[in-house]
Amino acid sequence: MCTSELPAGFTRMLNDDISVASPELALLQLAPKASLAQTVLMASELCGSFAVYRAPAPVAAKLQELIGGGRLRAVDGWEPCLTSNGRIGELWKRPPLTTPNELLHLAELSNSRLGAARLRKAAELVKPNAASPFEVQAGILLGFSRRRGGEGFGDFTHNEKAELSRDAKLLAGRSYCSCDLFWPDGLDIECQSAQFHDNGNSFISDSNRTAALSLMGTQVLPLTFEQLKQPDNFDAFSNAVAKALGRKRKPKSAPQIEAARRLRDEVFCDWWTLPYL
Repeated sequence: MCTSELPAGFTRMLNDDISVASPELALLQLAPKASLAQTVLMASELCGSFAVYRAPAPVAAKLQELIGGGRLRAVDGWEPCLTSNGRIGELWKRPPLTTPNELLHLAELSNSRLGAARLRKAAELVKPNAASPFEVQAGILLGFSRRRGGEGFGDFTHNEKAELSRDAKLLAGRSYCSCDLFWPDGLDIECQSAQFHDNGNSFISDSNRTAALSLMGTQVLPLTFEQLKQPDNFDAFSNAVAKALGRKRKPKSAPQIEAARRLRDEVFCDWWTLPYL
């Protein structure tokens, strides 16, 4: 599949007979079987600080037992994301496994024209440093061009660190804020996940954070999953985004409406089954 110019690091030998693929090479192999949007979803996980892992029941039970006893240690930065009542789910935190540049580099070295072309385009579209599938889904629907079914607000970054002034630090109780989706125009969209925002202390913390960012000239728009998933609600939210960015949002053409419908069908998938729907 790949030329002899493939640099070291895209495979790893376990022994004389078995080698394993790097994250980049694994995605290249999946790309011909996936749509562009699906490839971007998978690339976002590789380039992000999260992983989706659906543990078998016995493994999940053992992990929960270790968590309950305070005996589950982070391994190479991998930690489970827990609910407010301490339950384990499918979402894990870990350092990014690769970068868009590494994905693009491998695509350029590949002889697999179909897979390489799709991987190359995904590397151009992916936004690194997302911390959850929710952030990725929001980023794709808001950031993809209208021709591809999105809203065309693509000039954002995931989890940008906003350094705070003295007064803003006092309000937030921290030296900086990490913004889920950040536009340099002065907009932060915060993905309100029940896994992280289902208790009173989180509400107070979010309120202080919003006040601090407002003091720094950044408007904060909270986004719930329901708002993202329901087309009418998302349309209204997109109007709010356009207003916050000082842009005019034009009505969509018939092809753009159909592209948006197709994109939503692909984005709201069972993440665990990617690239197969």
